[in-house]
Amino acid sequence: MTKFTIALLLAFSSVTVFAQQTFFYNLSTTLPANKSVTKLYVSYEIAGIKYQDSLDFQKKQLTLKKVLPQPVAATISTNDDKIMPLDVMLANNNLNVVITDNSITIGKSKLHSDFLYLTENDRIRPTYFPLYGELSEKNDTIGLQKLGVVFDSLKKNDLKKSYDYFKANKTSLLSLFSFNRYTTFFADYSKVENDFALLPLWAKNSPEGKSTLAKIAGAKSAQVNTPAKNFVQQSLTGQKISLENYKGNYLLLDFWASWCAPCRKEHPNLRRTYEEFKTKNFEILSVSLDSNKKAWENAVTKDQLTWTQISDLKGQENDIAIQYGVQSVPANFLIDPKGTIIAKNLTSEQLHEMLEKLLLK
Repeated sequence: MTKFTIALLLAFSSVTVFAQQTFFYNLSTTLPANKSVTKLYVSYEIAGIKYQDSLDFQKKQLTLKKVLPQPVAATISTNDDKIMPLDVMLANNNLNVVITDNSITIGKSKLHSDFLYLTENDRIRPTYFPLYGELSEKNDTIGLQKLGVVFDSLKKNDLKKSYDYFKANKTSLLSLFSFNRYTTFFADYSKVENDFALLPLWAKNSPEGKSTLAKIAGAKSAQVNTPAKNFVQQSLTGQKISLENYKGNYLLLDFWASWCAPCRKEHPNLRRTYEEFKTKNFEILSVSLDSNKKAWENAVTKDQLTWTQISDLKGQENDIAIQYGVQSVPANFLIDPKGTIIAKNLTSEQLHEMLEKLLLK
């Protein structure tokens, strides 16, 4: 652990008592003209825990007042699927919600304008999903490659916008949100330590700030040539699986999720590698960052994954992911028979090459 990390941890612990801060949002609306709209929902997630506040129009409920532990992105929706949901930021603001037959709107504000700017590509990506489905169905590899270039361009644009916004607005109520948007792409989360130190105290002491600090510490202690930390988590079949069970084998500790397209794309390559080396002292243990068990189970079946799968269904707040500092997927660690990490974040080609050298000597 570096002197900087120790200082950061000490500073963090010393201010926790004095820097606790609460936030709020107030929502008001009128009874919708459309009588089929009977409920309004405000859904959000903080450090892996999902929340849903609601109004019941049949009970003439028209206002919501909530205290929050941090600013958070949320989705406002109704019980009518024909009405497009609206993504907003909840951060010390008063939301005057207007519900029409097909949309939800709120008044203009600097906070909402900045939020829309940062999340612009979130509204563009879904327009390509039908095309992605068509190209996948036709197995059109050239078309999928071209579409991949589009998605990669959107990702790069996301990174630049959120990074530039964070650097220019470090005290903003959107500072933690913009920080999370660009750091979620970091394969080695220890690299975000310096930027984390620039966050305001409320952000460091927020639930997501504490989770980030734990992931930074986890990433710093899970580097190449360090011992792999033991854990116990439940498998898809209900068994308790420990890292200790794999001592004596070369093990790929693989992090993925059913919603991660690059992870799913790599599964055929991983299957071929597993079949080639599974009788030569090699195993794979996959940790899912899913929160929906059915989605996880369906992906395992569809992708024909035959090795052990584990998860605590906490999404990106998975205990092992925090322990190893994993923020983005796919991610992996290659562990030797003595329990030492010998490589991390290998591509399928790099993994195959390493295993050939290690197991086919």
